[in-house]
Amino acid sequence: MSARSPEAAMIVLDSRMVVDRSSRTGENRETAGDRSSGADGRVNMQYETQFTKPLRSFRSIVELMTENSTAESATASLAARLRRRVRSFEPMYLAFLGLLAIPSYVFDSLAVLEVFEIFYLAFLWPFVAPLLEAVLQRGTDADEAVEPTDWIDMGHWSEYAVWLLSIPLTFLNPFVLAQDFRQWLGTLLALARHRGSVPEAGDADRQVSYRLPFDGAWTVVNGSHSRDYSHSWFPVNQRYAYDFVITDAEGSTRPDSAAATVENYYCYDEPILAPADGVVIDTFDGDLEPSRAGGFSHPLKRDIRGNYVVIQHAPDEYSCLAHLVPGSVTVEPGERVERGQRVGRCGHSGNSSEPHLHFQLQDQPNFALATSRPIAFDDVAFEWPGAEAPITEPYLGASGDDGGARNVALPGDLADGTYRARAFLTAGQRVAHVGHDADADRADSDAPDDRRREIATGAKANRRRPASVALGRIGFGACVGGVAAVVASIFVSPLTVAGLLGVAAAAAPLARIADRSIHDADGRLERRLEAVGTAAGIAAVGAAVAWYGLTDPAVGFGPRTLGVSAFLLGFIVDAAAGEYDRRQLRESFRGVVSPATA
Repeated sequence: MSARSPEAAMIVLDSRMVVDRSSRTGENRETAGDRSSGADGRVNMQYETQFTKPLRSFRSIVELMTENSTAESATASLAARLRRRVRSFEPMYLAFLGLLAIPSYVFDSLAVLEVFEIFYLAFLWPFVAPLLEAVLQRGTDADEAVEPTDWIDMGHWSEYAVWLLSIPLTFLNPFVLAQDFRQWLGTLLALARHRGSVPEAGDADRQVSYRLPFDGAWTVVNGSHSRDYSHSWFPVNQRYAYDFVITDAEGSTRPDSAAATVENYYCYDEPILAPADGVVIDTFDGDLEPSRAGGFSHPLKRDIRGNYVVIQHAPDEYSCLAHLVPGSVTVEPGERVERGQRVGRCGHSGNSSEPHLHFQLQDQPNFALATSRPIAFDDVAFEWPGAEAPITEPYLGASGDDGGARNVALPGDLADGTYRARAFLTAGQRVAHVGHDADADRADSDAPDDRRREIATGAKANRRRPASVALGRIGFGACVGGVAAVVASIFVSPLTVAGLLGVAAAAAPLARIADRSIHDADGRLERRLEAVGTAAGIAAVGAAVAWYGLTDPAVGFGPRTLGVSAFLLGFIVDAAAGEYDRRQLRESFRGVVSPATA
């Protein structure tokens, strides 16, 4: 297949999570100028973090401009080489310096620190980068394959415009903003937990054998063990995450003439499978999903993951499968699942530009506080329809070979592909699971009574404690209320802010109440605690802001300071509950499920 130039429409996802949306040019090169291209040449599923790949250094761009003679310059145009550099260039780390301005919000004597607010401009990089990429793409030769994802077609420039116009709606959704900021602070905790050295590809500490979480041939549009092609190197909770879609032979995710309704996407409503044996720790099945994709996500989403399932496979090893169809989750907390068992269906909920599966392995159940773990899948067939990524794949097997010589039958869609007994994946590959899991034959529509009996006799002990659930959600509610107070106080009075928080507190339980996937009594209690805890946290911040508005105390700070303080206090409470859960689940997991041999 001939390589295509990417036309990415970069979209921001969970925290904002980023999604480059690629539009192929096909052979009609004359239309390329009418489309916009992604910032780093990758296809990142929308919103899967607005902050991808770390800052190499400004010097890398300067070095490129001063190079006189290299092998690369002999074979690639300047625009192509700049595109590669832009992909490696990430100034989002500079945004952390903006945190130094926070003390000035609390103490007037430290107003000089407000100068650090200039570093907040780094958050504009995800919006500037696509424009820069569009300019560079014009100078790239039509037949020059620059990025592994150049062959993937995921939409028109108008879909990027839809995303751009929807950005203000995000700032009106405090649930999304709170989760975004929690990821950033959670990164600091993750680095501290690992003493500054987070897991890397090649670390020989994997406890479980993992398969791909689907059957058939899917395309990796985002993710890698390599920093240059990673889902989002920073924050670290999504460093080794993957985004998967299904494409046709032309690289499109839906038929060319089809409208951007979710049902027209090839991957929509496809079964999503458990990657290994384990115990379900957390689920959410009540988030909203728009009927259209094409750059649009639901403005009233309650979780950046949308509907999701979190499964514990071993101590400190949890898989997260996100953006599922509402009402499709077939498992519930405390339930034991088997490798290959259906747990939900691929959808478009949460921070998503179009239907896709977000998958990652993490070291604790709390998404914002977790550290992403590199994952190599077993029994994989893959191919590179476009340019092959210039990276080295570490192999974790004891034998030292890649298993490619094994006599196995490859799936028809990848009959000419390469087989690996164990392999890391990279954006631009088409991949499929080789073989058949007997567990996949297990009925995934068990009656609720049967599932309740399994939970009661199996893994009931391996679930979060009610007190930690309630405490964590109170902390999360305080984070939501704090973010809302900071943003709303810019435009309205403190009493109006308090009223808005009161409305948010009343509405907070609705999404959890709407989740009808829980049948177990302990699971229903957990849902109620989550709903009430979130409402209580928001209401507490609203009460504090109302007190300020009614009494107008001479305390030297305003609603914005109250909001920042509430967010930080809520994050501390949430982090404490999350750390307790991590430790408790690690200990209780032993003896509940015996991890498969890695």
